[in-house]
Amino acid sequence: MLAQVERNPWKRRGRLDVIACILREALEWATKTRLVYRTNLNFRVLGKYLDFLTSRGLVEKADVQSLTLYRTTRKGRIWLALYRRLMELLGNR
Repeated sequence: MLAQVERNPWKRRGRLDVIACILREALEWATKTRLVYRTNLNFRVLGKYLDFLTSRGLVEKADVQSLTLYRTTRKGRIWLALYRRLMELLGNR
């Protein structure tokens, strides 16, 4: 489920769109590589977003053997639901 932006295909996504995309793709445990491919971001940019989301409690991080996994927290799920509702109210989705 890549960023579902139906607007102008050449228009850049906004920060909130990117955050929503990351939270949506991390609803189940996901590696950073999976998130890079599914969100269409590079490792550097995704890393900055993951640091931000982790510091705000929207994403949790777990080290399992040699893998680092990320998952949307309950707070992140609430944020995502509110974001979807806002987009519906604004008629953007």
